[in-house]
Amino acid sequence: MTTSEPRLQHDISVHFDASTVTGFAFAPPGWPAGAVARVLRRLDGGAVRSAIVRLPPGWSSGGIVCSSTYQGFVLSGRLSISNETASERAFFARKAGRPFAALATDAGADVLMVFDSDPSFTPASSADVATVFHSDILIDVEGFTPVVNGTPVAGFARRTLWEDPDTGADMRHLTISAFEGKGPNWHPVHEEIFCLSGTIGPDDRRILRAGWYLHNPAFGVHGYHEHSHKGATLLEWHDGPWKLTYT
Repeated sequence: MTTSEPRLQHDISVHFDASTVTGFAFAPPGWPAGAVARVLRRLDGGAVRSAIVRLPPGWSSGGIVCSSTYQGFVLSGRLSISNETASERAFFARKAGRPFAALATDAGADVLMVFDSDPSFTPASSADVATVFHSDILIDVEGFTPVVNGTPVAGFARRTLWEDPDTGADMRHLTISAFEGKGPNWHPVHEEIFCLSGTIGPDDRRILRAGWYLHNPAFGVHGYHEHSHKGATLLEWHDGPWKLTYT
């Protein structure tokens, strides 16, 4: 181990079917009752880092200020955010301490939410829509396609939905074609992945399908046989500047 690889650990990634996670009442201080969360990951102190939050029909947050920077991706159903409609594939992000217009849903919605710290909420009398808001990320965000040996990689697109200018944390949407990876690698930050469709595996034991979640901890070596036979679409988010190092 070199000084540039100070804390490498092997085979510590965690993956599971998110539908098997037991939901609990999601009620941070100031958050209206009725929401149910299936937690994907908690921070070291126990705070929710990422979760699929079910907002029931008729639910509304009112105008709010959150103590944590947070992000939301609509998996199903429909939200209204001020005068904007947020249906499936809508994304929003809000920096900590900034007023946010009311989140509301008539028929209910499932939202994948990511928090930077333990959230608490206070009312806000006025607010704009969001730090970042995309009503449909496939329309609003241009996809980046890498070029290898002068040829674009067919079927691949990376959309950066948001990047925190203060921390380098980000949220990405990936459309991935069939591929074989280049071998074991690690990142200096935590990497979380939620599979929206298709199948993909970081190795031969962990296979992600629609609704499955994967956490690659910082400095955890993974990717022993990254592959996808038919392609996949993913959400991928990090808690700092992402970098890929093969080992």
